[in-house]
Amino acid sequence: MREEKADVIVNCAAYTNVDRAEEDETAADLLNHRAVANLAAAARERGAVLIHISTDYVFRGDKSTPYAEDDPTDPTGAYGRTKLAGERAIAESGCRYLIFRTAWLYSEFGNNFLRTMLRLTAERDSLSVVFDQVGTPTYVPDLARLLADMVETDRYGRYNAVNSGGYLSWYDFACAIFRAASIPMTVLPVTTEEYGQSRAVRPRNSRLDTTKLAAAGFRPLPDWQDALARYLA
Repeated sequence: MREEKADVIVNCAAYTNVDRAEEDETAADLLNHRAVANLAAAARERGAVLIHISTDYVFRGDKSTPYAEDDPTDPTGAYGRTKLAGERAIAESGCRYLIFRTAWLYSEFGNNFLRTMLRLTAERDSLSVVFDQVGTPTYVPDLARLLADMVETDRYGRYNAVNSGGYLSWYDFACAIFRAASIPMTVLPVTTEEYGQSRAVRPRNSRLDTTKLAAAGFRPLPDWQDALARYLA
């Protein structure tokens, strides 16, 4: 930070394997909390702005309505705990910051739900997908555009940021993927309990209210169906 005389840090690094975090919370804490605290300290020393990406996992996930930024946090697992600790370290550092809580990220890179669905089409003719976890798929390039816009702002604080267009389940999203890609696939809705195979507790409600973002004058992220079409194109 001193050598480059940086004015802005955009922190895209995180320990995001939520199941493995249950077995190695120390490693998750190192990336999601302690490293973030170091970035915040560097930002304060330099007078820079820290832009940080967080998660809906800081909430318990059992609320009946979408989560707003000031709703009480209550993470149920190691991933959420360490991400929340990182948020608190930023707030306590005294640096200028923008924290974005987002959910259900996907892109052309890395491991994500959409890429997994497309990969499985070559291996199976039917899939079981949970229908009792609800949120909004969020296309990484759309989130990146928002972060770039925010570099020039002084409206610091914590915001929710997901694609617009409403909320849906993982089952609904899987059906939308195969429909948009014109791929024949039988998708079977199952409960979280029926699906199993998870060490970490997944939030049933990953819905994030983005009203504050719009009130601050920022363009909403595009509709999730538009984002899906652009990804597939």
